Amino acid sequence: MFSQQMRDEIERWRWQTTPPEQQLDRRWVERFRRLASYDSYWWLTWAGPFTEEEQRQWDHLFTPPVDEATKEQLAPLLTQSRQRELAVALAEQREPQLLYPAIEIDEVRQHIINLLRLDGEIEREEPNAIVSRLYHGVIEEELDFLNLIEATYSKNTEQFWECMLRLCPLPTTEEMEYAFEQVRNILVRGLNRPETMEVSQRLEEFIGVRLHRTLNLLPSEDECQKRQRQESSSLSPQRMISAQATRRFFEVALRECGYDNWQVVIDPNGVGGTRVEQGLRQIFLPEKRFSLEQVRHLLSHELLGHVSRCVAGERSLLGLLGIHTKNSLPTEEGVALYHEHRIAALYGQSFDNGNAWFGTLATGLASGVITSPQTFLSLFTFLESFSLLSRLLNRPGAKAEKERKYARANAISVCLRVFRGVPNLNLPGVCYLQDAVYLHGLRSVEQAVAQDERVLDRLAVGVVALELLPDLQELGITSTPQPLRELAYNPDLEDYILSFEETGK
Repeated sequence: MFSQQMRDEIERWRWQTTPPEQQLDRRWVERFRRLASYDSYWWLTWAGPFTEEEQRQWDHLFTPPVDEATKEQLAPLLTQSRQRELAVALAEQREPQLLYPAIEIDEVRQHIINLLRLDGEIEREEPNAIVSRLYHGVIEEELDFLNLIEATYSKNTEQFWECMLRLCPLPTTEEMEYAFEQVRNILVRGLNRPETMEVSQRLEEFIGVRLHRTLNLLPSEDECQKRQRQESSSLSPQRMISAQATRRFFEVALRECGYDNWQVVIDPNGVGGTRVEQGLRQIFLPEKRFSLEQVRHLLSHELLGHVSRCVAGERSLLGLLGIHTKNSLPTEEGVALYHEHRIAALYGQSFDNGNAWFGTLATGLASGVITSPQTFLSLFTFLESFSLLSRLLNRPGAKAEKERKYARANAISVCLRVFRGVPNLNLPGVCYLQDAVYLHGLRSVEQAVAQDERVLDRLAVGVVALELLPDLQELGITSTPQPLRELAYNPDLEDYILSFEETGK
């Protein structure tokens, strides 16, 4: 039944697929794809000050352009210097000194030159005004990001922040108030348990003294009843399947949907957890057992939310939709979170949007939206206590020392993300705002769907921002078959997933 549904859907899709030679932007799309393809995560990998020996090794190995084999040799130098600097800085209660020696500045500047040249050619030679405008917007966004990296290299904090604010908006006051309400709910739970009283009081003091916020910490009757329902449901055993069965399920889903050349790879190291590499057309899974709820989450978020829109865009009338348009990231993450929310409701489960509001909270505190701006050290102090409280509440009976180590590592990881690329960590109020897009994107998609549910079909055509849908409608790009959506929303999905564990086929 599943196979037949998918085949029918994909046959309709294949009839609608636009050959590359007939795409409106056939002259530009591959040139832009090459110019927008670079390893920014490598360039913005943090390091601490090198020792003399580390600097000698780095100078010997670092000869741009750096290939993958050389990156593997250089990576330990970045990691050990960063870990050493963070340990010393936190022990001395000072701001860490983070450096970015992996930035290949000549390549960054060449990308900028080539993008400006492409933008000029499109403006002069592209006859379709909408196509020209869409490319101008996305090239402008790429230039801002490359100029941000250039600002990190040249230690120009003012240029970094100007580029960052054009790339990602600050969290709104309303979004920050919502995030603080979630903190308040967790703090209320912590203050009402003897084993979490101390860390809760420490967190409450930080919020009052350092953030100048006063929270109403008296729990309501509704909150108590809701918490009891959630805790009782969390005690029910979850059905688990192996990584191999999860891979087989995703492979069949991708193949039946006609997503040619996509692969599912089990990463024995599990670095970065589950991730999608669009350029490689690969989905990486860690070597571990997955609950059915986790598999449904990955199907709705990674495959339906990201992979399907990328493939649909590649096969559409506008090849740019297979890469991205300007400001598409909030919409991209918002669509993925929206599908997660809807599918959880089908199973009578509450939707955990912690990943959405937590990023807003961290970036909002760092940038000073409704509080004074927090530095790396100050934000770390808050997040370490908050992470410890959350883990102790969600893992009753766990060893406190183990949870403290995890909370510390998690707080460091979040702070590194929030302050990625910032040239001077001694200047408060400047941060890397990308983690604010999740809640913002979810809210935007929810509002759009409330006005017209057909917007989900219109967003499925590719990696596009909500505000650009009128342009796509004028180009005649309004919908596409969605075989993965049919699968993700099927009420018999869990039995189907389990069949891959039972049969091994």
